[in-house]
Amino acid sequence: MPRYDGILLDLFGTLVLADSSRLPTLRIGDLTVRSTLGCFDGLLEHYAPGVAPDVLWRALAAVTEELVQRRTGDHVEEPSRARFRRALARVGCGARACEEGGAALARAHHRVLADATVLPPAHAALLEALRRTHRLAVVSNFDDTGSAYDILHRHGVLALVDTVVVSESLGLRKPHPLMVETAMRALGLSPDATILVGDTFAEDVGAAHAAGIDAAWIDRDGVGPPAGAVPPRFVLRALPDLPRALD
Repeated sequence: MPRYDGILLDLFGTLVLADSSRLPTLRIGDLTVRSTLGCFDGLLEHYAPGVAPDVLWRALAAVTEELVQRRTGDHVEEPSRARFRRALARVGCGARACEEGGAALARAHHRVLADATVLPPAHAALLEALRRTHRLAVVSNFDDTGSAYDILHRHGVLALVDTVVVSESLGLRKPHPLMVETAMRALGLSPDATILVGDTFAEDVGAAHAAGIDAAWIDRDGVGPPAGAVPPRFVLRALPDLPRALD
């Protein structure tokens, strides 16, 4: 069994979890959904007068779907502010309102999103233990680098890891191997001494395989790897299972 000198950790869904009950509510037709847009009333009126939050929600959903379809092929990460800028353009805002409003709405979105994140005590304890024996990195698909750092700082994670790689800062997302390769260079690690831990098979396991390193996949629901896919080195049910797998 190889001994790993470095561990790369996915952020959302792996290290930090989201508590959707902390998000504000928004009425969409006959449905009530949890969305950061539920706190946008003042900002939306300033940058898009007369546009209701549910109208922006639909525009943002359409833009997001377009980006998801595109990045499936090219793995390009577009900043959150650009996504909101496109949504404002869809609801008829002018160029200046789109530019300024896109940045302002994206920042508000991420503040609310950060308030809904949780670092479970067991995850914090695991980081404290791992940092004594391994070099650690956070490797995250996220469309706002500053907000990713805010979340890591909020939960005390920045002091426990050696480097952070965020897709928005590179312009590419996992499963593109550049994110893994960037983290390994920062840590001074070789592929055979590195493992990536994440909860999304296509992105996390895919990035590990593309970069030639081992993966530990968190299969929280016990569904198993997709049919025909190359399995990861380890399959976990939760992040705290990692030490047992490595031992």
